Amino acid sequence: MSDNLAKFWLFATHWTKLDTFDNEEELNDELELLQRQSLPTKVRQMKNKEGNEEYVLYVKQADRDYARYCTGWRPGGMM
Repeated sequence: MSDNLAKFWLFATHWTKLDTFDNEEELNDELELLQRQSLPTKVRQMKNKEGNEEYVLYVKQADRDYARYCTGWRPGGMM
């Protein structure tokens, strides 16, 4: 699936990007926090601009603020 098509599908089905991770270990820690709260999540593995693998975590738009609260998310990066 092309990147543009994937982004459109996520937008059309009300998923929003919560955060990106460089490795699977950090991603799993975040997923564990969100799954304890029964929040729906999706993960995409893709290459960033430098060509390195990264993981992008998505949550439903309606749950975005609660997901940010649960994970301690702050604008400009994690605490």
